[in-house]
Amino acid sequence: MTRMHRTLLFTGLASLGLSLLLLIPARTVLPLLTKSGAVTSGLAGTVWSGSARTLSAGPLRFDQLRWQFEPWQLLRGELGAHIEGRLPDGFFSGHVSRSLGGRLVIRDIEAAAPLQVLSPGMASLTGNSQLSIRMQQIAWLDGWVETAIGTVQLSQVVLPIPVLAGRTPPGNYIISFDSESLAAGTPLSGKVADGGGPLEISGVLNLSPPRSYELSATVKARDTAPPELVNILKSAGPRAPDGGREFSLAGSF
Repeated sequence: MTRMHRTLLFTGLASLGLSLLLLIPARTVLPLLTKSGAVTSGLAGTVWSGSARTLSAGPLRFDQLRWQFEPWQLLRGELGAHIEGRLPDGFFSGHVSRSLGGRLVIRDIEAAAPLQVLSPGMASLTGNSQLSIRMQQIAWLDGWVETAIGTVQLSQVVLPIPVLAGRTPPGNYIISFDSESLAAGTPLSGKVADGGGPLEISGVLNLSPPRSYELSATVKARDTAPPELVNILKSAGPRAPDGGREFSLAGSF
């Protein structure tokens, strides 16, 4: 077989594969979704371009889910699609791809929803709290984050301080990530800062496999902070040069 014949054969097979994706109904993937534990309803369209009225995966529920495969990603050895949908009182969108080597990448992520929807484990901070995600890229390989570039913002968070009985003014907190091509097992670090509220915060959040975290920061009360909060901070940790208090927190998630 000549090189020209091989090229023609490959082109024909690729065209056949793409044609099949264009024609295969979306409902044919239902057994795969069920096997993975997801529950769907209202599947429509094709595997190439389709939608689902609802999709539930664990504690998360997605509505009006839509996807469109992006054939240009095949040029870099990835199978990818643009996905968007609704969350309860929120939304999300992004470009998802997976390489032959198992690298999972989500690019241009935008998502926002009540904190209790996206992170039920943080129920003590909920109420009107919102979680917003804007990531240029996040990638996983071998079960851990390899790349993370972007920001995560917590808005209108009321810290659960019993002595204040809910009188703590809400605050905003931002975590910025700028890590690329991390070696396997390397902790992911993000800069933590406040975006307004009763506390000035500046620190570093380290996330380590499999699911542990460590936060080291300097906290300082603003003039608008309740006196009870100021008194609590006085015993929170060593005094920093700027008058704030140094503290650390560690655990698992």
